[in-house]
Amino acid sequence: MAKKESCLLIMVKMVLMLTILLAAIIAGGLYLKDVANEYFNRGESIEVPDFRGKHLVDVIKEKPADLNIEKSDEKFDPRYPKDHVIAQYPEAGSRVKRNKKIMLTISKGNKQVTVPDMIEKNPRESVLALLNAQLKEGNRAYIFSAKTPRERIITQSPLPFASHEINGGVDMLISLGPGSVHAPLPNLIGKSLSDAKTTITALGLKEGKIVYKKDSAHPKDKLLSSRPAPYEMVGEGTSIDMLVSSGNDPGSTNTDDLKRFEIKLDAPPPQNGEAPAVNVPAPPRIIVGDEDNSTTGKEKKPPKTTATLPAQAQPDISAAKPDVDTDTDTDQPGQTPEETPAADTTKPAGPKPGNDTTVATKGETTTVSFTMPDGFMPKEVKFIMLSSQGRQEVYSGTHKPLDLIRVKVPKLPDAKIQIYINDISIEERNL
Repeated sequence: MAKKESCLLIMVKMVLMLTILLAAIIAGGLYLKDVANEYFNRGESIEVPDFRGKHLVDVIKEKPADLNIEKSDEKFDPRYPKDHVIAQYPEAGSRVKRNKKIMLTISKGNKQVTVPDMIEKNPRESVLALLNAQLKEGNRAYIFSAKTPRERIITQSPLPFASHEINGGVDMLISLGPGSVHAPLPNLIGKSLSDAKTTITALGLKEGKIVYKKDSAHPKDKLLSSRPAPYEMVGEGTSIDMLVSSGNDPGSTNTDDLKRFEIKLDAPPPQNGEAPAVNVPAPPRIIVGDEDNSTTGKEKKPPKTTATLPAQAQPDISAAKPDVDTDTDTDQPGQTPEETPAADTTKPAGPKPGNDTTVATKGETTTVSFTMPDGFMPKEVKFIMLSSQGRQEVYSGTHKPLDLIRVKVPKLPDAKIQIYINDISIEERNL
């Protein structure tokens, strides 16, 4: 037993001695290196600048004239952009003789990989292909496409087989299949022909047949009716025919045109040479509770409702006859007060506190009406007023599809109303 312990002790001593010897050799080598460097660089010398982190072009510009630059190596390094110095020899601060070579290690940037081809694959297959290529999924965008099946990738960025940095994102454009988005046609009646054309183009619709009709009751080039009618569902590329007032000038309408634009041919003869009224379907209304519309000679009763509105936002409902909407965008040519829908008493679904479909204001006001597009989910609606006084939010609330919203706003010179749905601007109107 004693013999075994003595052998173990001898081995420990030998290891310690070898360690000390190795440390001495390393220290001696470093010392000799410094001595040799001092000897060979004795006399006039130059201090080596710090080139690390600089672009190779900047290194060439900033280096002393008596130093030579050479690339000793290139390698991928995510810490440094491409063509930037990672390391150098001799190190910064060393003193060297003139015409000494400074060896630089240059970065090749982040490691590059090849982007896989994901076109016409489904998103699940694409994610697996990106993982195998050491890439990750970027942004997704969806559009309708008649050429590419639903849930298949139409194109990608970067394109297939391009070089891309490792762990970089690849964006995908995914098909929703054939089809188009349908939405209600805005009420263009009362707008000028130029404004109506601008709205039609902005909505992705097409300008159809334009028919002029003599109508001294409306200014020249004022839109009297449209086909399809306001609030009908239309798809992208739908042609919109328009019936336009020619003022006192002769028009170009005939009986068939009047029928197409829903002109009341059986209406009483016009007075003072005025044209028959245009029969435009009213936008959908929201009715809460029961409404007594009896016409037995008695006065019309206001609708019964259980909705509780703030005192300052109560609509003014007349017991004798319903109010006429003051919004110039929704007034229909030839429409009488009896044909105008009663004041809407609907409370918006989930508006913010202190807001309602009718906003109390001081001074002269006008009513802005807007019908929610068709869909499946309620959306947040905002009315933003732009005027010389600045930008002001006059209404905000959450509404279901096809809800009719009416908001009273101040009547200011050169004012505009912007309508937002889920913080996306969809319409702008002049007051």
